[in-house]
Amino acid sequence: MDTRKLVVGQWVYLVSGVYGPKAGKVVKVTPLEVIVQLARFEGPVRPEGPELIRFDANGKACDSRDIYKGNMEWNGIPGTLEGGPWELIDDLQSLEEEAAKIRRTYETARKRRHGPWELSLSR
Repeated sequence: MDTRKLVVGQWVYLVSGVYGPKAGKVVKVTPLEVIVQLARFEGPVRPEGPELIRFDANGKACDSRDIYKGNMEWNGIPGTLEGGPWELIDDLQSLEEEAAKIRRTYETARKRRHGPWELSLSR
């Protein structure tokens, strides 16, 4: 995602592999980074303040240790253990397309592993 097109106040979505989407609102935009505040229902309420994550110009989470208080960090980069760093998407359409691609890949692998007779019996 090209973060140069984002504006303060715009809603975006975060994904990490199969996790997400999480909703967030853009709170700061510069040519090099974007800072997103997770929606209140997406992140824990902390005494330190709102849950913020920094993203690079390509929409990938980057070092946020000064503003992010969550648990899953690698060298200050927020994400999930299984899916890696959070990534920004600006619409759910691209997420739905990605999910459809994953489903097709899964079904293709499943068909290759089982003969047609096994698929009909497993339904």
